[in-house]
Amino acid sequence: MKAIKALVAFMGVLLVAGLALLGWGLYSQAGKLATKTKASPVATAEDFGAVSVPVPAGSRVDQVLVVAERVVLRMTGTGPERYVILDPASGAVSGSFVLTPEAPAAR
Repeated sequence: MKAIKALVAFMGVLLVAGLALLGWGLYSQAGKLATKTKASPVATAEDFGAVSVPVPAGSRVDQVLVVAERVVLRMTGTGPERYVILDPASGAVSGSFVLTPEAPAAR
């Protein structure tokens, strides 16, 4: 019985020591993370002026999303659905996706 009590006491000390080391590690790294984090620049209209985004004739912008520091425009209309990705810092068109329907599989 003494061996079990000693083992439980030893494991309790290890648990407390491990939690103390974890807390100290988080505390010491928090200062380093705060100095590395920079505020992302906010783009204004003065930064890049007027930007022309190509929109196919008959299309309209149905949805505007901000995803991972990019602006995504969802366009629908007469043609296939299209997504245009813009860089808000420069106003440049980063790329676009055109969703084209697949032909049904022949059986």
